Amino acid sequence: MKTIIARTAACGLFLTLLLGAPVQSEPAAYSGYTAFSQALPSEPEVLDFDKMPTGATIRDSASAGGITFEYDFDGLPMKVTHFYATTSSPNFLGTGDGGMFHDGDNFTLMFPPGRAIGLFFISADPLVDGDLSVTAGGKTAHLNTADVHATLSDGSRVYFLGIVDEQRAFSSALIEALPGGFFLYNVDDIITAPVRPAMAAREGVAMERSTMGKVPVESEKFSVRVVAE
Repeated sequence: MKTIIARTAACGLFLTLLLGAPVQSEPAAYSGYTAFSQALPSEPEVLDFDKMPTGATIRDSASAGGITFEYDFDGLPMKVTHFYATTSSPNFLGTGDGGMFHDGDNFTLMFPPGRAIGLFFISADPLVDGDLSVTAGGKTAHLNTADVHATLSDGSRVYFLGIVDEQRAFSSALIEALPGGFFLYNVDDIITAPVRPAMAAREGVAMERSTMGKVPVESEKFSVRVVAE
């Protein structure tokens, strides 16, 4: 009798663990803005650089709009400029070298724990798949040149890359531009989806500055209005 009870209890525990275990979804990579915006698990914030003065510099490890930028461009600073068309006028992000990023100009974004990161890339040069990428939460979104978000008034093409993780918060993203491609680009409208402290407290979730911080999943979807010239 004791053996039967033990086996029954063991089977019950196994079924409980099997049926009750939460399903952990993988982070999702996006090369299109529409799908990314529909997948946003919380209300987004957008750094569009338009409230910053044109010509303002963002030094290595300096912050703007709650995002810290880490990079090493051999002494060249990041710079807010408005020389060309962009997704949301008038300003966008480039460098002190003619207002443009070059291939090989990689940088890291640090931000409060959240479940999404996305940004627009603008280039008038011919790009190939994978020239640009965004890595966050253990997932990488690669440029798909067939997925053009918009073509601007000066002929520049706009691309979007983003990552959404509905289960775990992350607080950094690596932006990479493959060297040797001989292309120029700019960045605009950096989108994050921070975990709100009140929401985390209500759900009893501990926020951590790591990819291991578990967060609640929201059913609501949010969108960001981005205007292309």
